[in-house]
Amino acid sequence: MTVAEAQRRVEAFLTGQMVEALQAIEYRLPPFDGDPGVASLTDAALGKVAIRHVVGASDCTYLVAAFGDALVVQIQLNVSRFVVVYRVPARDALDAASLQPRLERWRIGAEHAGWTIGWRDALAPDDAIERQIEIYCYAFAEPNFLADELEQLYWRTDIVQMTRYFMLEMVRFGVKLSPTRRAAQSDDGRLA
Repeated sequence: MTVAEAQRRVEAFLTGQMVEALQAIEYRLPPFDGDPGVASLTDAALGKVAIRHVVGASDCTYLVAAFGDALVVQIQLNVSRFVVVYRVPARDALDAASLQPRLERWRIGAEHAGWTIGWRDALAPDDAIERQIEIYCYAFAEPNFLADELEQLYWRTDIVQMTRYFMLEMVRFGVKLSPTRRAAQSDDGRLA
């Protein structure tokens, strides 16, 4: 595979496949007595996704709206190495040390699937005043990830499931994920 083709596939994964997959992070379930297989995940999807991306960059930032809140997620893909970063506003007394125990069950599941998890207190990338907690998730896909559709399906689905349950745990603990209006704006002042 040429470098240009690899870059095109990284771009397609980040701005195509992941956007579509993250929209289905929350979905409407059919009734138990309904016909199985009638509702498609695309039709049942309730999530909304806005992205920030520069063509040629190996990362993309998503604002994933689901479960009555919105989470800033950055996904970096370096050919077969993933870094997923969840950015949680550090409101009130919330910091990395106080958030980490609340997510212990989520961390165990993510690590079982192959992710390494890290935590840190930080400032928002676009706002030197807003404090955030960044939860880093690192993983390696197979070296042929960009050419293997099944490998892409695995990681795409795993990122969605990991993000889904991250958001649900935050709802359970009453932690608001939505960035402040200022932090959610792009450089030209429009909402990202």
